Order: sequence, then C-alpha cells, then structure tokens
Amino acid sequence: MKRGLKMMMASLAGLVLMGAAHAQYPARQVNMVVAFPAGGPSDVVARVMGKAIAEHTSQPVIVENVVGVGGALGVLKVANAPADGYTILAGSPLELIYTPLGIAAAKNKPDDMRMAALMGRTPMLIAVRKDLPVNTLAELIEYAKKAPKPLAFGSTGVGSLYHLMAEDAAKIGKYEALHAPYNGLAPYLKDLMGGVLDWGVLPVAGPVPGAIESGQIKAIAVVAPAPIARLPKVPSVRDTSGFGNYDYSIWIGLQVSKNTPDAIAAALNSAVLAALAKPDVRKSVEATGVILAPPMTLSRLDSFYKDEIAAGAAVAKSVGLKPQ
Repeated sequence: MKRGLKMMMASLAGLVLMGAAHAQYPARQVNMVVAFPAGGPSDVVARVMGKAIAEHTSQPVIVENVVGVGGALGVLKVANAPADGYTILAGSPLELIYTPLGIAAAKNKPDDMRMAALMGRTPMLIAVRKDLPVNTLAELIEYAKKAPKPLAFGSTGVGSLYHLMAEDAAKIGKYEALHAPYNGLAPYLKDLMGGVLDWGVLPVAGPVPGAIESGQIKAIAVVAPAPIARLPKVPSVRDTSGFGNYDYSIWIGLQVSKNTPDAIAAALNSAVLAALAKPDVRKSVEATGVILAPPMTLSRLDSFYKDEIAAGAAVAKSVGLKPQ
C-alpha cells in the first residue's frame, strides 16, 4: 500500500515538473528547420517568422536549411528530434504530404508530424509559354485536344504538388499532356519562359509575378475562388467548366513531431499569432506572396492537416501516381 502511494506521488511529481517545464517553454534556443535551400519562399518566410518569434519569446530562433530527397531529410530531422519543441519545421504540403507520395526514397510520413500554427497560403496559377496561341484555360483545353502531340508541362518533380495539379487539370480537361520533371522551380520556370515547355502550374510568388508582368509567360487562370489582388486581371479557374472543385494552394506553417505536448504546440501557436499581429511582420510575410491565414486552434489545425493529407492521397490515386 505504502509502495503504491509512493509510486503515485512520484508520478504526480513528475507530471508537475513536466508541466512547469512546458510552462517555461521556450527556455533556450529553438532550431527552425527549412527543408529547401536558402532564398526560396519557405526560407524567406521562416526567417521573417523566426526573428519575430525570437522577439516575442526572448529566445533565439536559428533557421537551418536541411535539403535533400524532396524535403524529406528536413522533415525527418524534426520528426526524429526529441518532442520538446526545440526542433521545429517551417513546412508546407510539398515536403510533408506530396514528397512521400511521389518519391520512393522518402522515408517520412505525413502523420509523423503535427501542426502547431498556420501562417498562410501562396495561391497557384496555370500559365503557358508566351507564344502559345491561347489566353484562357478553356482555350488551352481546346488547343491541347487538337494538338498533334501532347503539350509538355513542367513540375518540380514526380509526385510534387505542381505535377499532381497539372495532371488533375489535364484529367478534368480531358486532354493528354507530357510531364517533364525538374530539380526545382528555377529551372522549370526558365524552360517555360524559354518556350521549351508549353504550360504548367506555378506559385504566385518569387519571380513568377515578374515573369508574367514582363510578358515572358502568360497566366491564364489563378487557382482561387476569384481573381487575386496580385494579378487582378487573371480569371479564376472556376470560370472554366469542370473546375469548380479545383482547389489547391501551398500553405506554410510550423510543424512539430507528432508526440509534442499540446502545451508546447499551443505556445508556438500563440507566438506565431502574436508575431503576425505586428504590421511590419505581416507586411514582410505578405511581400513573399503569402495570403495570411485566420487564427486556428490546435484541434482545428489537427483537422486541417488530416484533411490535407486525405486530399493529397486522393488526387495521387486519381491520376495513378506511383512513387519513383
């Protein structure tokens, strides 16, 4: 009886100590992993948010680029770290959801992680080479159906969001398309601007808006319910028959390993919301092309992430994707 009481008291003491540790979080440096090279959209947002979170928590936040296997190495570093919130990911669906679907060498799984915060979304668009004789998505579909050979589209790799979005568009439009995978967005965009590719899906971020405004490529539809502020003259995909449920974007948030306690995830969530409440931080994040997300509770974030995982798996199955 006494032994049982002692064990119970020891357990309670341990829980109290754990709660106190969580209440002090963060008490030291936080490492924020980005799964892609420095200078990319995720990296830029991570560095803005890392600085803002550090100011809010009075603890340093160091951004570390862990690159390889379509972002899988960065995700694995966070998933395999202690679940204490000191190694976190500034992540997107690209490496969390789509890389495991398309790259056989990727060892991460979406449910290795949980979402602690959502910063926002980058809208997507469908574009064509500047001399392709189409100006709307409907015209692209008709042109592709009559073309003597399949129109070539690019992506950032097999199973990437860009790949699956293009395959889904071709499936909805009922035309054939030839996939050309690239090792990153920069070479893919270069070949679209150079006329090597006929069409493709791109983010409304980085050099893409400039390429459109300078006439190097033509944007024919934004993947959004209505035209967006950055490209107000480009119509929504939903103006084209069959594309009413064509809904994709690249979100960016903070993720932690799946066993991270709620108290730590909630502290990160609060730090992000506090940072985004500052006009200068909001302006810096929006300058990257990100549309800020509304605040979400941890339970809502859990549901959001599960829905995103299910949606990714569904589109991969619908286009017959096999990991390569």
